[in-house]
Amino acid sequence: MDRQTEETLPADRADPLAMLFSARSIAVVGASRSEDSVGGRPIKYLRRYGFDGRIYPVTPRYDSVGGLRCYASVRDIPGPVDLALLAVSAGRAPEILEDCAAKGVPTVILFSAGFAELGDGGREAQARLVERAERLGVRICGPNSMGTINLRSGLTATFSAVLERTHRAGPLALVSQSGMYGAYILAQATALDLGLGLFATTGNEADIELSEVLDHFVRDPETRAVLAYVEQIRDGDAFVRAAETALEEDRPVVIVKVGKSDVGARTARSHTGAIVGSHDAYEAVFRQYGLISVDTVDEMLDIARLVDYGIFPAGNRVGIISLSGGAAVMLADACAASGLEVPALPEDVQAGLKRRVPFAGVANPIDATGQLFNEPDIYKEFLGALVAQENIDTLVLFFGQMIGYVEELGSTVVGESVKAARDSGKPFVMVAMPGDGRAARMLKEGGIPHLTDPDRAVRAVAALAAYVERREILLRRRRTARGVDTAPIPRAEVDTEFGAKTFLAGHGIRVTRERLARTPAEAVSRAGALGYPVALKVDSPDIAHKTDVGALRLGLHDAASVEGAFGEILRAVADRVPDAEVRGVLVQEMVPPGIEVILGIKRDPVFGPMILCGLGGIHAELLRDFTLRRAPVDRETADEMLRELRGYPLLEGARGGEAADVDALIDTIVGLSRIAVGTRAWIEELDINPVIVLPRGSGCVVADALIRGRSGNGT
Repeated sequence: MDRQTEETLPADRADPLAMLFSARSIAVVGASRSEDSVGGRPIKYLRRYGFDGRIYPVTPRYDSVGGLRCYASVRDIPGPVDLALLAVSAGRAPEILEDCAAKGVPTVILFSAGFAELGDGGREAQARLVERAERLGVRICGPNSMGTINLRSGLTATFSAVLERTHRAGPLALVSQSGMYGAYILAQATALDLGLGLFATTGNEADIELSEVLDHFVRDPETRAVLAYVEQIRDGDAFVRAAETALEEDRPVVIVKVGKSDVGARTARSHTGAIVGSHDAYEAVFRQYGLISVDTVDEMLDIARLVDYGIFPAGNRVGIISLSGGAAVMLADACAASGLEVPALPEDVQAGLKRRVPFAGVANPIDATGQLFNEPDIYKEFLGALVAQENIDTLVLFFGQMIGYVEELGSTVVGESVKAARDSGKPFVMVAMPGDGRAARMLKEGGIPHLTDPDRAVRAVAALAAYVERREILLRRRRTARGVDTAPIPRAEVDTEFGAKTFLAGHGIRVTRERLARTPAEAVSRAGALGYPVALKVDSPDIAHKTDVGALRLGLHDAASVEGAFGEILRAVADRVPDAEVRGVLVQEMVPPGIEVILGIKRDPVFGPMILCGLGGIHAELLRDFTLRRAPVDRETADEMLRELRGYPLLEGARGGEAADVDALIDTIVGLSRIAVGTRAWIEELDINPVIVLPRGSGCVVADALIRGRSGNGT
């Protein structure tokens, strides 16, 4: 390798994905002299944004483009090529891929559409392209990608017209599965003067997908936070690994997930399947791994604005100063709705402030009133009173349009705010329209972000305060968690209630005492051995909900009632489900009264087995009072799941009721989680409805269970 070639190679060329952001030599295949074409814009932007690596236009049509020598083929380029941008038709992509492989290009961005988005034929063409790329050892970003940007180095591997405007490089990164909408988010960020350093659009994700880019971004030392516009996650395990890395590196990930309707297929065979939708799984995983999930891009950018200024509240306690009593009430209400506290100032502090301005509101929020116009210097006293309180973590200031309209007042307010923020080290956020004058410049230079809407400002503060608190909890949990047994659990015969509960009992889950009977006399014998009262149920792989077909009898107290119920159940099944396979009648102990809880495993197509927990009766299914986590879960996570339920006070003995055995329920959830991990290859769904939680110290008992396996030979 000669000296020129050696100097061209970037240090991380061994990582093909990194070349999307750190390439030092770029081939533009399909280069054009038209600067506004797909093949012309990348060259124009690379030069405009100061990329100081090598640019190689590739086209047989011209000798040069923009003063740069053209090459007929990638193979003809002298020296190494780190990244190739393919502005060619879908039909030419396989041929160009061969050229790139022959040249040793590790990574290509395929701008072309015409693949999976076209339907079956396009999907087949895309699959063939990926197979070829894997064989050749070339990574693909796309097809249908708008490219990538590293504004810190001027690497603008994109044809997006968003770069017609100048953008500020900064500590934020954005990854989007939509090219056009991702560019729109970038444009919005620039309008807010946000510093976005890295940007990527992943297109069809035939090869490189969002989770890989996310992982790269959260490992980048110059990135403070990552924004993500997500339509779907293809590799749930990779996404979770990236989220765990983000936690360790302290880089918040703010996600807008679209497509929130329950697009996953629902099944009528179990309560778990009827309750859980695909969006529920996404939201559960986001919470479980510390990601900040928001509903709108506006919320995302509000949080990004605070992060851009380094705003990371140490707690959830807020001090408020307002020039408007109405805005003070609005901010206080917004804090309460967002889970933030607004602690009152001590009585002696309030008394001192009242002596200064008798008609001011001084409890917190502080309503400074219009007296500030007459005495701007009193702002320092009001602010100092809040900043001095150890139980206040963040200051939110409302000055509306006034600091932009009244220069003297604005300069005083901003100057004192900047000084207090620097001296105290506490984060400040201002709600104002500062204009573009002196006050606005002082705010920016002083490191205080401003938003124009009180509610949005508070929600952004709340989101970051929650992130800081949640991250510490999750990191501690990761440090103290014991290793999870991931050994596979072999398939078992679990297609009836009896089989399912036998399986659960074999793996440490307490179930009702029960026996299978095939004749009335055998049922009577089983009941006598168990002890009265008993319940009788049909045992059939074809009948999931026994009540619906009259195949359940409860509270049977003697032999005659057991014998009669046995016949009634078989006649009901023969009448209503004549083709059902009947393996017998289950004779089961009657469990003492307790709190009914639904537990379940649902295999999500993206994230794998999810653990569900909800209160029984109408709570989980109709009131949607349930919670989810991705398996495995530990005891602390199981406890957290229960406490998230609106009906949790019932377990603690609300309204004079007896407290239930929550510890035993937690053990059951953890045990179910172990089963979920071990049976990942073959259990599609497991529904326990109900598990009866007995009084404290008495445990909990699975009263009914259903398992639906996957087809195939997974062990």
